[in-house]
Amino acid sequence: MTDVQITLIRVLQDQAAWLAAPMLFFSFLGQPEFFLLVVALLYWCANPRLGLRLGLLMGISSGLSVALKIAFHLPRPYWVSPEVRALASHPSFGLPSGHAQGAVTFWGLLAADARRGWFSLFVVALVFLIGASRIFLGVHFPVDVIAGFAFGLAVLIGFLALEEPVGRRIAALPISRQILLAFAGSIVLALISFAAFAAIGDWQIPASWAAGAIQQSGQPINPLDPGGAVTAAGFFFGFAAGAAAAWPRQESICITGKWSDYLLRYILGIIVAGMIWFGLGLLVPPEPVLAAYILQYLRAAAAAAWVSYGAPVVFARVYPAGRA
Repeated sequence: MTDVQITLIRVLQDQAAWLAAPMLFFSFLGQPEFFLLVVALLYWCANPRLGLRLGLLMGISSGLSVALKIAFHLPRPYWVSPEVRALASHPSFGLPSGHAQGAVTFWGLLAADARRGWFSLFVVALVFLIGASRIFLGVHFPVDVIAGFAFGLAVLIGFLALEEPVGRRIAALPISRQILLAFAGSIVLALISFAAFAAIGDWQIPASWAAGAIQQSGQPINPLDPGGAVTAAGFFFGFAAGAAAAWPRQESICITGKWSDYLLRYILGIIVAGMIWFGLGLLVPPEPVLAAYILQYLRAAAAAAWVSYGAPVVFARVYPAGRA
């Protein structure tokens, strides 16, 4: 089975080398960084409720993806075959594809919200191309992508089924209780990955995988590090807690104005978010120790809270209510 998948990847890379640039573009449309840019745009400038839903879903999906990768602990193609060119590289395990899972959840929620047949068809095609790009780039086997689609669909269906009843109950609670629940939920999200790590016991990464990854990409791997889940958990807490604090003043989240006001607001908001993210990143130790995980969590929480609370408060002062 693995040999057949490697042959497919090699044929795609050899016979359609001109697809490299388009595949990198489609891969970017499945990147968490791209999702966050869209979430901020919606939350600040267009549709705060949809932005909130997407942000929470992305935090949940990303955290679960890390746990699933550790639980299955399977390699990426370029780790195990010198015939596969690493047109991209990643230090985490392969199955499920995080891009495929994220694409289904993110674009799927947009399609569910839009309720337009043409847009749903567009999303299906786009999600397929995002998954195909990961195969072409040599970072995933086809089965990784299929698993990502399946898990992403399960997460999306679960979110759509539970968001209204759960959200209604949470919204009825005092803000302090909402923030406490967001924190508890984020801890559970992180602990799922640590539980997956504990479940595999003393399993060790085969030396051939690490050597193959270095040979093909020049980049080391560290797939047993649950730091990605800690970051996802921190993002979930910061975004949910910030939204809980800002939502009673939701008229200030998305201020009306000229298109130039929207553009300036978005650019400044993203710049500050980047400063928080990269600035606090300088404090995170490179070693996977407790202090590093705590700082990773706080870093993600601070950046997310800026998006869901800090930026809207600043925008409300710069653009007072009633300005058009």
